[in-house]
Order: sequence, then structure tokens, then C-alpha cells
Amino acid sequence: MAVTHDEFYRLVRTTISDAELINIDIINYMVDFPFEGGHISISLDEEQTRKLASLSIQHTPMKLIFNNITKNDIDAYLEKFDVSFHKGGG
Repeated sequence: MAVTHDEFYRLVRTTISDAELINIDIINYMVDFPFEGGHISISLDEEQTRKLASLSIQHTPMKLIFNNITKNDIDAYLEKFDVSFHKGGG
């Protein structure tokens, strides 16, 4: 995902209605929070830089883990997640 850790920690708060529920562990690069009767954990890898010609883009690989959440609720969360992290462009 084309974000830095700082951008991620700021934007992930917009993915659920009560941002106070989000536990952010910046030392271990993780966030977790309750969601629809279940739980979501997101772990971040080290920030990386992708070079395209003279352009450098920061990006962060990440893994999302959904526990005890229905497929419909996962799909709804991922849609909100995508909108929250979408950057300008075509």
C-alpha cells in the first residue's frame, strides 16, 4: 500500500466509527480493534521505497487478519478501508 506508517496510523482511524477503540502499537507496527462482534488486526512490514524512473514512492506491505467476522462484514470493512486510503488520481 502506498503509505508510510505515519499516514497509515492517521488514516486507519477513519475506517471505523469509534476511533477510540483502535489500539495502535507503533513499536511492533500493529493495530487491532473490535469490529462487528469480532476483531481485526493489521500488521505492517517495514516501510519500503519503490522507484519508477526518477519517481520514488513510499509503500508499506501489510497483513489484515479478521477473527469471527462474517464475509459481508469483511467486505464492508474492506470497502471503507479502500475509500479511506484512496489517494487522488484517475
